[in-house]
Amino acid sequence: MANYNLWDMAGLDVFLQSLSEQQREKYFNIIEPQTYLSPLKSWGLSAEFFKPTALLETRQKDRASLTLLANQFHWKANLSEILTKSYDALIVTDFSQKIVWANNGFFKMTGYSESYAIGKTPSFLQGNETSTQVKASIREKLQRGEPFTEEVLNYKKDQREYWCKIQIFPLLSAGLTTHYLALETELL
Repeated sequence: MANYNLWDMAGLDVFLQSLSEQQREKYFNIIEPQTYLSPLKSWGLSAEFFKPTALLETRQKDRASLTLLANQFHWKANLSEILTKSYDALIVTDFSQKIVWANNGFFKMTGYSESYAIGKTPSFLQGNETSTQVKASIREKLQRGEPFTEEVLNYKKDQREYWCKIQIFPLLSAGLTTHYLALETELL
């Protein structure tokens, strides 16, 4: 084995991940922690992050799925304009606010699969610390039938709290609201 000073390697995590389990054990035995703090030498970024078309492909899938739903339910909405807004997750609910569709971003943001969420109202994401005033405000704004934005404290599947900005758009068919489209963004 070569005599490497592994603490000076900028991509130690990448190097170690490229080894077999047996090879990795040998290096773990010779690595000795230093008593000083060294500057960040590596960002554990995924190659997917750098794939320039990944976000575009995801948005195209979202648009295609929503277009199919729009055709099925005869919505008169400018989905292209709505989808120019920023979002992490998309949810479509029926008029009674039961979820009928969610994109993969919903799973990434909440930890809940689409199949788990279907048939539930988005309130299943709320918990003890979710403001009753915000919940009442959302109900009132839904009844008005106009687009709106609200920020709400939700809970992920693992029960971690997260602040979520929701942009809700009523979807109309024959002049009546039949569904709602929610664009959700996790606030950091």
